[in-house]
Amino acid sequence: MKHSEETERLFQQVLDETPPSIKQQVEWSYAIADCIDASLNRKVMTQKEFAKLVGTFEAAVSSWVGGGHNFTLSTLAKISTALGEPIISVGARNVV
Repeated sequence: MKHSEETERLFQQVLDETPPSIKQQVEWSYAIADCIDASLNRKVMTQKEFAKLVGTFEAAVSSWVGGGHNFTLSTLAKISTALGEPIISVGARNVV
């Protein structure tokens, strides 16, 4: 078996064994990252400028827009406030 085939098989095995709730968390995390990045682009705001508004470091913002960050509600509230727009919406069937 070629190296890439083995890697693909192992990746698929891990994916198959990942609980649905973890998959959902990752999906939401990346969707939030996309929203933050899109908002920064619309506002023509740098990550450094945004970090100052939120009261954090540029490296933290870079981590957020890179995806995979486990956001707290407190952090999401700070982000939404600094951007002047909601990052998530919560409803019976609508999150993010």
